[in-house]
Amino acid sequence: MKKAIIILAALVCILAVPAGAYTAAGAAAPAGDEATVVFNGKVLEFDVAPRLINDRVMVPLRAIFEKCGAVVEWDGETQTATGTKGDDVVVITIGDPKPTVNGEVVEIDQPAVLVFWRTLAPLRFVAEAFGGTVKWEDETNTAFITFGEGEEGVMADTKLLYQGHGSFRITAADGTVVYVDPFAGEGYDVPADIILVTHQHSDHNQLDLVTKKPDCTVIQNMEALKDGVYQSFDVRGIKIEALQAYNTNHKITECVSFLITVDGVRVYASGDTSKTAQMEAGALKKKKADYALLCGDGVYNMDIAEAAECAKLIGAKYNIPIHLKPGELFDADLAAKFDAPGKLVVAAGEEITLKK
Repeated sequence: MKKAIIILAALVCILAVPAGAYTAAGAAAPAGDEATVVFNGKVLEFDVAPRLINDRVMVPLRAIFEKCGAVVEWDGETQTATGTKGDDVVVITIGDPKPTVNGEVVEIDQPAVLVFWRTLAPLRFVAEAFGGTVKWEDETNTAFITFGEGEEGVMADTKLLYQGHGSFRITAADGTVVYVDPFAGEGYDVPADIILVTHQHSDHNQLDLVTKKPDCTVIQNMEALKDGVYQSFDVRGIKIEALQAYNTNHKITECVSFLITVDGVRVYASGDTSKTAQMEAGALKKKKADYALLCGDGVYNMDIAEAAECAKLIGAKYNIPIHLKPGELFDADLAAKFDAPGKLVVAAGEEITLKK
């Protein structure tokens, strides 16, 4: 009973204190005006608001690091956060004005603090540590972070990296990363927000290849097709719709294709399939895909001529031939025979900018 009374008293004390007045360690949080953060043109939302402390914009470190494509680890004992992206490593400790970037000390005049179990660190240091740039607008208390090839305060491009065979990676303008059917090629070091798997053949489902963020969402055919119903998902603002995929080598009950909508661009990922009833009925044309990535090996799937027929049925603006030769990343000769409207040949390892 005494223990319950003590806990209740503690809760009452906490609730009686204004929001933002306690840190994870129980100390008073520094006061300051809240700030807005725009990352590649998109306003970011945080569970702990950025704020001005000693004339420095302090932001949730993990959120910005992950937007820049880094994996973050937290050591509660030393109160140290470590962000890793490829060969780059950034280490910052609560209260320590000397974080390190790749082992070199970078002095900051406002150390990181804990607020509501979140590490807040100086915005400019956090953004620039992995190659971003920052522009501050004093009138509106707004920080514009540019990461990648975008311009300050302007939306960056949406990218698609064709890794080879049936594997590709989409990077949204805000840095959200989606992998589809991981198996072939390079480029799995960029941490994933979402991984999609069309079916369980070993050349489509190698999840262990992908570097994953702690909250990565994995959607496989088992989740995408449940009890005979094709499912839809909304993850981090990216819409994912499962559709039919099947042929003599792939059971309709065990395979799906995906329609992925990212930054307003619709990308159809065929998975392993031949012509489907949905294609023939015009259901896919109604989806108004901007890009269709279509298999066409003629061994385990439809051949390149049938892939071209499917392209016409789907009606995408751009049609990309993939999954062309078992055991190879790409087959340029077969791609050249792909006679489809809006034909777009993307070689393995090539990255393109997606557009409406």
